Amino acid sequence: MNDVDSALQDIARLREQLAASSRFQGLAPGIVALSGCFALALGGWQHLLGEDDLVVWMMLAAVCALMIGTEAVARARKIHRSMAGRMLGTTLNRFLPVAAAAAILGSVVTIVAPEHSRLLPGMWQLLMGIGIFAVLSNLPRQMVIAAVFYFAAATASLIMSAAEWPATVLLMAIPFGIGQLLVAAILYLASQEASHG
Repeated sequence: MNDVDSALQDIARLREQLAASSRFQGLAPGIVALSGCFALALGGWQHLLGEDDLVVWMMLAAVCALMIGTEAVARARKIHRSMAGRMLGTTLNRFLPVAAAAAILGSVVTIVAPEHSRLLPGMWQLLMGIGIFAVLSNLPRQMVIAAVFYFAAATASLIMSAAEWPATVLLMAIPFGIGQLLVAAILYLASQEASHG
């Protein structure tokens, strides 16, 4: 290996370390807030109809992930420019295992053990908190508040899942609606701080 190859490898390692420790600004507060509004709207609609269909929630999660992901890629390319690929890769490598675990958990429980589906909202909220903690080094430091909120909501949802009330749809809608609006508010305030600082 010659000196040029060694220097290029050192530069690549430095860029990886920079991407791993830099704040990812690809998440758009408006899209995240919209996902929270969708959760509250779907919860209200299902509650009025007396439905508790968690498959619809999995579809909503997929749609919201696609919306947030598409916007994140576009924003990352605009804001992070040449570092966008590495920033996206670092963030996804940390969050995707948690998202995959949530999808597997939801699919297995609804197909194999639907009698335990009332536990899913709390387990999904717990995984959301874990996912936020996993990417916390790339997010605004205040995002720890959202992660703690999701852990608290998960604890409450898991405790309440043993009772008849509230309906499963409310255990989904209220924590995820509030949680996503909280995440959006933190992202918005952090972007304001960055633009004024």
